[in-house]
Amino acid sequence: MPTPTPSPSPVPGPSGPAGYGALREGAAWADVGPRSATLLWGEDAVRFVDGFCTAAVAATAAGTGTEAFFPDARGQVLVWGTVLRAADGVWIDADAPGRAGEAADPPGLAAHLERYHIRERLDVAAAGQDWCWLLVAGPDAAATLARGGLRIAPDAAIAHDVERIAALAAGEFPARLAGVPVAVVRGEWAGPGSFLVVTRAADRGRLAAWFDAEGIAPAAPAAVDAVRREEGRPAPADIPARTLPQELGRDRRAISFTKGCYLGQETVARLDSLGHVNRRLVGIALAAGEATPGTAVEWNGEAVGTITSGGASPRHGAWLGLALVRVAAARPGTSVAVAGHAARVVELASPEGVP
Repeated sequence: MPTPTPSPSPVPGPSGPAGYGALREGAAWADVGPRSATLLWGEDAVRFVDGFCTAAVAATAAGTGTEAFFPDARGQVLVWGTVLRAADGVWIDADAPGRAGEAADPPGLAAHLERYHIRERLDVAAAGQDWCWLLVAGPDAAATLARGGLRIAPDAAIAHDVERIAALAAGEFPARLAGVPVAVVRGEWAGPGSFLVVTRAADRGRLAAWFDAEGIAPAAPAAVDAVRREEGRPAPADIPARTLPQELGRDRRAISFTKGCYLGQETVARLDSLGHVNRRLVGIALAAGEATPGTAVEWNGEAVGTITSGGASPRHGAWLGLALVRVAAARPGTSVAVAGHAARVVELASPEGVP
């Protein structure tokens, strides 16, 4: 039975969930915690982390950072996150652990790394329970933070203001936003040039009041998630067990193929030498209706993948899901079907390695 062809989607305006327009055209903020924050500091910290992730952390300058996958011994992704380099170690930011379909959350990254910590001269700690993570994103985000006294030099896509990890682990935040102690990271959580503002939970209300006084709109979780999916940024639900790093299409951002050995490197290197993987994370836009995670993606009457997350997308004027799909059906524009609905593979804002 042939796959139905969807009708073209309308070009959307800035409508959508509360705060979506501000995220795309101005500036908005949202509470996105809790997150996983793993801190390592000491003489051997950088070298140690380099032995467990795909990125070349040792080649990263202090004050900047890099995306990285932390694979298991089989090369399958345990955690994908951002490694932030400081003078005395690293801060690894990632979504809170937990994957759809698992009976229990997997161990956190700090526990995973601590298992291998034997004689190395370093300390490992997870973020304090009193931390709070606020996203500030949109084209005007940098100017918004500057009004509150914050600036991060714009010479790297990923940058931060933490000079010493040991001080951060001790609860010392290096900067002030509207008088509130904070640490700030620039990255791509909701498109390029978005920021994570980290503070104590007790100070969240003070920052929320300042955002309100400055006219910065709060963004609903659905708005943040819509931007995330439109940008092709995977959440833990989009990285099910046995996912391989190259399937997520972030090779240039997160994988060094020239660095030294690390846990799981053999699999990553073998896939690179083969030149391809069997699946890709892609966007799936439905012409009508919606689907739940776990729904099959069909191509020419055959199941070729699974929806991993989804929701409304103002940019695509449709319901937009992310899905791990066989490479043969992963090219943008390919007509597919999801739960009986006509759908198509769409190009996300920052595709990489799409066949």
